[in-house]
Amino acid sequence: LNDKLKFKIKKDVIISKDSNIATIDYNKLKFPLYIRKWQQGDYFYPFGMTKKKKVSDYLIDNKISLLDKKKVFVLSSEKDIVWLIGHRVDNRYKVEQKTKKVYIVTLN
Repeated sequence: LNDKLKFKIKKDVIISKDSNIATIDYNKLKFPLYIRKWQQGDYFYPFGMTKKKKVSDYLIDNKISLLDKKKVFVLSSEKDIVWLIGHRVDNRYKVEQKTKKVYIVTLN
C-alpha cells in the first residue's frame, strides 16, 4: 500500500470530491502518521458528521463486501483515524477557512 500513496504539502486549498484523495489540515496532524488495517472497535468522525461512527458500521452502511472490508486500511495520527483510505476523511482533520497548510494524500 505504501507504494500506492503519495504525500504532498500545499498552501493553496483545493478540496477534491474524489475518495482517493484526502485533503487534510496539516497543522492538526501529529507525526509520524501510520498506515494499518482497520480493526474491530475502530471509530472515526466521517467527513460532514459530528458524531463518531464505528468503521465496521460505516463499511456496512456503504455496502462494502466482506472481501473488500479485509482490504481497507486507515491513515492514523496518534490514536485518531485521519482517513479511511479510499473512503472518507475524518471530520476533525478537515480543511477549513483558517487552514494555512494542506496535507494531500493520494491513493493511486
